[in-house]
Amino acid sequence: MRVLKEARQYLSDYHLKAGVFHFYRGEYGPAAEYLTHALRDSDRLSRSERRTTLYYLVQTRIGAAREFEEKGDLERAAEQYRAALEVIPTYADVHARLGTLLVRLGREEEAIASFEKALRINPEYEDALVQLGYVHLARGEVPAAREAFAHALAVRERRARERLARAEEALENGDPDLARDLYKDTFREGLERFRALFEQALERLRTERWDDAVELLEQAVELCPRFADVHNYLGVALAESGHLERAREHLEKSVAINPDYVVAWLNLAYTVWAMEDREATRAALGEVLRREPDNPSALHLASLLEDRAESPRTAMRPGASEP
Repeated sequence: MRVLKEARQYLSDYHLKAGVFHFYRGEYGPAAEYLTHALRDSDRLSRSERRTTLYYLVQTRIGAAREFEEKGDLERAAEQYRAALEVIPTYADVHARLGTLLVRLGREEEAIASFEKALRINPEYEDALVQLGYVHLARGEVPAAREAFAHALAVRERRARERLARAEEALENGDPDLARDLYKDTFREGLERFRALFEQALERLRTERWDDAVELLEQAVELCPRFADVHNYLGVALAESGHLERAREHLEKSVAINPDYVVAWLNLAYTVWAMEDREATRAALGEVLRREPDNPSALHLASLLEDRAESPRTAMRPGASEP
């Protein structure tokens, strides 16, 4: 989903690979079992693979929770969100998701506690502030509601001013395309539609319906062009469907927006490797290994790159076709 299949296959731990396999099949029960088993034997995992295991286990719990929500089983959905928080207690978005679910269950005090936990982790989590304000308002707690909404507005205004300043700087530097994206991000419209498109696209990615995912993600990018995640996922969908040039473009945008996005750098490395651009592969791999020196997928590609450099055909220009 967020990582190219070519890169995922070089995970070295059996239980991690099995968990990822079941996750992408939507088999959340077996996925959770394998991933939990991998964590129990975490001494065998590299630091990179341990982070990968934690990520997929949390996403497995979130996926299971969403399935239960769709079926109307809100209590079991809440259990899954709590299980996700046992894996990564500092995941602000999961605390907020749990809070929203608890509101639907009529457990407002617990919902407030969940939103407050999300805000302790990320004090500028605008959506959590807004949801918290509505809960306080429903309970007749007017001063607390006012405080939450005022804080949310202050966060929104500060971010808008920062984006406008960056847009003006981009214009001064002769980059109207970047300025346009920043203006779009400042004056967001249809944010709910963006979220719906993004969620639908993730499901298409999971089931390997690449063309459908591309169509949805292109609409999402048009609405919110400065989300590194969306460009990464669009890059994956394009690469998996064989559109390497366009995939490269979006992966490069992803890392330009968030230079510390290791997964996007890894996807970029595998994409430009497939395009036979060795210099770009080396550069992208350097960004991955600088941050995760034990990343098995990056190490595998680095060994391929080294083997190619030692072969007699190293004079081949980057981007040229091999005979």
